[in-house]
Amino acid sequence: MSGQVIFDPLLAPMLIASICAVLFLLIGLAFGLKLRGSFMRALLVVAIGMVLANPIWVEQEKEPLSDVAVLVHDMSESMTLDGRGQQSEALAQSIRERIATDAGLDLVEEIIPPSADGSAIFAAIQKGIAKAPPGRLAGVMLLSDGLAHDLPLGRMPSAPVHAMVIGDPNHGDRTLRIINAPRYGLVGEMAEFVIHIKDEGQSPASDALVSLRVDGGTPFSVRVVVGKDVRVTLPIEKRGDNVVEIEVAPALEELTLVNNRTAVNVNGIRDRLRVLLVTGEPYAGVRAWRNLLKSDPAVDLVHFTILRPPLKIDPTPVNEMALIAFPTRELFVEKLDGFDLIVFDRYTRRGVLPMLYLDNVARYVEKGGALLVVAGPEFAGPFSLARTPLASVLPARSLSTIKTHAFRPELTVQGTRHPVTAALAPSSKTWGRWGRHISSSLFSGTSVLSDEAGEPLMILDRVGNGRVAMFMSDHAWLWARGFDGGGPHAELYRRLSHWLMKEPELEEEALRAQIKDGQLLIRQHTLADGVEPAQVTGPDGKIMTVPLSIAGPGLFTGSMPANASGLYSVRAEKLLAVASGGALNPKEYAHLIPSIDALKPLVSQSRGGVFSMRANTDLPNIRRTSTRDRQAGRTWMGLMRNHAFVVTGEERRPLLPALLIAFILVALAGGAWWREGRS
Repeated sequence: MSGQVIFDPLLAPMLIASICAVLFLLIGLAFGLKLRGSFMRALLVVAIGMVLANPIWVEQEKEPLSDVAVLVHDMSESMTLDGRGQQSEALAQSIRERIATDAGLDLVEEIIPPSADGSAIFAAIQKGIAKAPPGRLAGVMLLSDGLAHDLPLGRMPSAPVHAMVIGDPNHGDRTLRIINAPRYGLVGEMAEFVIHIKDEGQSPASDALVSLRVDGGTPFSVRVVVGKDVRVTLPIEKRGDNVVEIEVAPALEELTLVNNRTAVNVNGIRDRLRVLLVTGEPYAGVRAWRNLLKSDPAVDLVHFTILRPPLKIDPTPVNEMALIAFPTRELFVEKLDGFDLIVFDRYTRRGVLPMLYLDNVARYVEKGGALLVVAGPEFAGPFSLARTPLASVLPARSLSTIKTHAFRPELTVQGTRHPVTAALAPSSKTWGRWGRHISSSLFSGTSVLSDEAGEPLMILDRVGNGRVAMFMSDHAWLWARGFDGGGPHAELYRRLSHWLMKEPELEEEALRAQIKDGQLLIRQHTLADGVEPAQVTGPDGKIMTVPLSIAGPGLFTGSMPANASGLYSVRAEKLLAVASGGALNPKEYAHLIPSIDALKPLVSQSRGGVFSMRANTDLPNIRRTSTRDRQAGRTWMGLMRNHAFVVTGEERRPLLPALLIAFILVALAGGAWWREGRS
């Protein structure tokens, strides 16, 4: 129970003040004129003012409220190292037990969860403070290694913040950081990375061994200087995503090897694709391939149509035929390796290209080039390309039989699985008919299109490091003209040319992996009837087996949980895929040595304390302090007493009883009149 005086004015405070001011002005004038009874009149004015102010004695019943202490518990990934998590939990339990013994103190807890953006220490402190009612915050206790990755608090809390830093600041660790990395790289060119290796808490080495590899392939190793920004390069060899892993060898002392490895996703692109198209003679479909290739702005097309072979007797003047010399030596000797694709469209031996040049084309394919042969009637004759050195890379030979009846192209079983033709399957029943087919014997490769009798119509093959495709008909152009309903000529041509130029999305034997919504999704494309389970190597090095089930023609899929951050390597027979879980370069692992630097301004301005726990689990003493006291010492931390309360009852009594006030006013007025009346 406590009491106090309050005022409940009978009139508006400004009106009371005005009345009293006027009366005191008159009293002052009376004093100036030295009138009798002025002092009694002054007392009367004071009494009138007190009456109008109406003072009241108020007695309240108050119930004290407990103060609130906030415990912020760091559970980020860095706290799992070096026993920090176990030590932190032991300290947190001690705090809970001590707070429980103080009836005037409540505990609110807030955690710092793992995040790809690092440890949000200041955000967690702000959330914890917001849970304490206004005027009741006693203090904040932080259990952390001090590694903060968010912005500091803009407004200081009204209570002390005490930081208990967990972990040994003298422990050694080596960190690899990517300073600069390209998002894109030209296929066949070198991609440049700027890296920085830092040794902390130990005597730094002068250099370190760094290995780089793409999509889990053979690593390339180089020695780099420690403590400086260093440039390293790696060739980009394929289009599409290239996951480049960069790893540094361990130091003598390490907290973890997670920050010794990082990864960068580089998108491989081609500068320009160069295509050489050689048409043996003019015919109705001569523009089909030309129009397709010229429609792609990324393709540089070199096209020659042989109008008059050297052995043909033709009296037409050269200037009237608009002929130019066929630069055979320049194209097939000097610049042959500069082409990404060579197309022979109904080409026949007529003395234009020597056998040696065709042998160069065969070696070009074996070294990694791409060749497409569109066969016409001449392929079944004695001057066929199959009777040249080019036969060593062709997947089929002619049977010297030409079928000229109308037939409808059909997808083979392998064609429904191959990425080049699988997407065309839904419309295959409505394709228009062709009118010519060159019979052949299939020696190698995969037949993806056939005629109605099942004979090969389009054949795909791999030779050495290169690729070869053959059309056993020259009537695909009928689809472009819309004959008999037409067909997907543009899509077929486009997908075929991209497969020949090694587009990753069109690989017939391919393994892909990606992480989505915490799941590792595995997709394997194959021409086989079945596949073996995939072997997955997680970021921690553990190997897991994931069964793959059929999801469509030539497609098998599987999945598994992938909650850990880092790289997942997926292997299926000879195929390998890499996927990244979480951030490729997590902030949490950029610096792992415990530090108070980020928290020091907040702790000092809030009058809190810093306590280095290291391997110690003994909690500093907890003292209750007043708001003006010192809030931290070498072995103790303070939690303020705010003396907050809630009013449960109230009693009011007037300080000036009406009868007494009336008597005083009459007495003062009478005294002033009596004094004024005396001579």
